Amino acid sequence: MVVVIDMEKCGQIKDCPGEGLCVKLCEQGALKDVDGELVLVPENCDDCDLCIQNCPNQAISKG
Repeated sequence: MVVVIDMEKCGQIKDCPGEGLCVKLCEQGALKDVDGELVLVPENCDDCDLCIQNCPNQAISKG
């Protein structure tokens, strides 16, 4: 099951208290910073849940 990002909660990279922590933690490249916007690449997600566990805005969940 792939992750789902609630963009209203997310705040994107510029407004993230973790400064894009999910992108930094994702070793598979499933979450990317593209010009300050969080982009999900679902085919790269390996269900490790690090992004879910560490999102300071609780904006990431399983879909």
